[in-house]
Amino acid sequence: MASVILQRAQVLDSMVDLLRQQAARFGERTAYVFLDDQEGEVSISFRELDIRAKAIAANLRTELEPGDRALLIYPAGLEFITAFFGCLYAGVVAVPATYPKPRRPLPRMASIARDSGALVALTTSQTLDTVDMSQQDEAVASMRWLATDEVPSSEAENWTSPGLDSEQLAFLQYTSGSTSDPKGVMVSHGNLLANLEAIRQSFGIEVDHTGRDIATGVFWLPAYHDMGLIGGILTPLFVGGRSVLMAPASFLQKPLRWLEAIDKYGATISGAPNFAYEYCVKRTTEEERAKLDFSAWQLAFCGAEPIRAETVRQFTSAFAVSKFRPDAFYPCYGLAENTLLAAGSEHRREPTVLRVDRESLAAGNVQVVVNGSSQHAQELVGSGTAPAEHRVEIVHPLTGSVCPEGVVGEVLLQGPSVAQGYFGRAEEINRNFHTRVRGVEGEFLSTGDLGFFYEGELFVTGRLKDVIIIRGRNHYPQDIETTAEAAHEALMPGAAFSITVGDEERLVVVNQIDRQLSKAEYPKVVSAIRQAIADQHELDCYAIVLIRQSSLPVTSSGKVQRSLTRDQYMEAKLRVVHEWKQSARPATNGKAKRPGKNGSGTNGTLLAGDVFGVEQTAERIEAWLEEWLVDRIGLDPAEMHRDKPFAEFGVDSLTAVELSHELEEEFGVPLPPIVAWNYPTPAALSRYLAEQSIGQQEPAAEQATDEAAAPVDDAELEAMLAEIENLSDEDAERLLEGE
Repeated sequence: MASVILQRAQVLDSMVDLLRQQAARFGERTAYVFLDDQEGEVSISFRELDIRAKAIAANLRTELEPGDRALLIYPAGLEFITAFFGCLYAGVVAVPATYPKPRRPLPRMASIARDSGALVALTTSQTLDTVDMSQQDEAVASMRWLATDEVPSSEAENWTSPGLDSEQLAFLQYTSGSTSDPKGVMVSHGNLLANLEAIRQSFGIEVDHTGRDIATGVFWLPAYHDMGLIGGILTPLFVGGRSVLMAPASFLQKPLRWLEAIDKYGATISGAPNFAYEYCVKRTTEEERAKLDFSAWQLAFCGAEPIRAETVRQFTSAFAVSKFRPDAFYPCYGLAENTLLAAGSEHRREPTVLRVDRESLAAGNVQVVVNGSSQHAQELVGSGTAPAEHRVEIVHPLTGSVCPEGVVGEVLLQGPSVAQGYFGRAEEINRNFHTRVRGVEGEFLSTGDLGFFYEGELFVTGRLKDVIIIRGRNHYPQDIETTAEAAHEALMPGAAFSITVGDEERLVVVNQIDRQLSKAEYPKVVSAIRQAIADQHELDCYAIVLIRQSSLPVTSSGKVQRSLTRDQYMEAKLRVVHEWKQSARPATNGKAKRPGKNGSGTNGTLLAGDVFGVEQTAERIEAWLEEWLVDRIGLDPAEMHRDKPFAEFGVDSLTAVELSHELEEEFGVPLPPIVAWNYPTPAALSRYLAEQSIGQQEPAAEQATDEAAAPVDDAELEAMLAEIENLSDEDAERLLEGE
């Protein structure tokens, strides 16, 4: 792979060359600012980052050789960035991983550790105190754990260059594959540099060589995902700009923080998935918007999920008072297997919106609708074109031939950004990264996505791969099926799939049940499945179907036929012995009725512990929680029990954050976003809130679990919010209904 040449700059062979060049050029100028909710601004300069990277690299080289792998396990903050570059400076392959939940086994991390063969886990000293090694898989516990914040900067003097070239691996991006069988995308230094240059050109950013023209970006996306790492951290460094970062939890709790930072720092670039723009519309007031100035915001990228035309209209209208321009919206398409960006819109042009006939599109042909009922039309927003030196083709999945314009096929990619493949998976590399197209020279990456070209612009319409996509996050059915089967001894193999309910994708789980089990036990089995899936996958089941033993559709070789099972479920042809389905959520018109007298707020009166006493206050809060659960998620009051975990009520991680927000607004007390995780039953949470009202910070021992009594750190939110950067519109809408 060729080196990357920046305008008026030296040739770059690696990311190490890049940072050293920028450190020499900009020195003490700020490279990154992290907005900490407790400590305020924390920053690091180009020179300081170079020194910290050298120090960490020198420490790593005492045990590791170039090409070895190291896990990066960090809360939101600057330590991740120093560790990432520390790995690169050592020639060690960085392996970003999601931040763990405290005092719990880490199955995803263990799978990544085994698959990558990582010998070292890099983290912070505070994190080391929260990971209980006695509960961990051998692959996790056997690694050397290094707190990089304890590595003295003086070790930088011992650093020697690893002598990298563009072909050597920079990091593994674990975004593909199931929990039990993860896939690490191998991204080389050359891939990174090529994609960063593609982003620079597509975004219309000029490289700063003087230090006078500082491009500023503001980002809240997680650093362990490709959009957060490459878009939010590496791109600003590449162009000599400044990146202002905040934790995903900060945004989720209060999206105004993101918008205020864009205003305060005069950000020219920022972006997020589609849901974030809708979130901002719903979670801000006209008065708050009037105080914002977005006149400097030139590019608002939207990736990880398709941007909706209605979102463009709503955000543009709502923030017109903030001087936001509709031509700032920048829809783009990308994936980890192509490093990140694969296609992007034309800079400073309003997004292309195409109205097509829904039935024709489902059949694979594009029929543009000029007039007619919206019932038969679907709006699609274009993702632009491929960057220079890159190529996008639409290919028929069966024939391997290029599809003509207006015909749906698989999206295939070619260019220097295409990654090296999946780590340790030669067969899948050959199948996915070396695809041939009839009549076209070279090899392509098969994305598994469906799309078409119209007037030269790419429109992405769906996916070929057998995954369940909920909140924009891929969930592999075999993982969910394994969890469900293990939830109760009477369960046998089943199938997991999604169906469309209203405008959102919902999870359905079908399981065979032992014919010897009493029918009276069926509700307990359903409850066990719901809780297991909520705990391990943070998913809320829409329906759980128990079917007769030996009636699950399977192939001749015994493999489950998920599509056929789904079809039989939709057509009511399964041999059902028991079915549970979530109660219909009440219509909210965008806002959920708040529990309380006559639907109105209580202005904190339920927390008047000095008036009612702890026990009576706790009872009043329990009543409020029951009303909230009935109103918010359609809970049958008969299912309510004070000692039943919230997970069994269908409260997933995002709904738990919403509950925290509702409690804050209802009772006027500051609460951590995961308060419903730390106090996981109505009884425990109610007592905690009641005791807070009279100054007691910890719940009584008999009311709280060990986990509930643990101190809460905002960093612990990262595991729960790993999917936030590609949350779907539908579940985002559900999250927002509580406003």
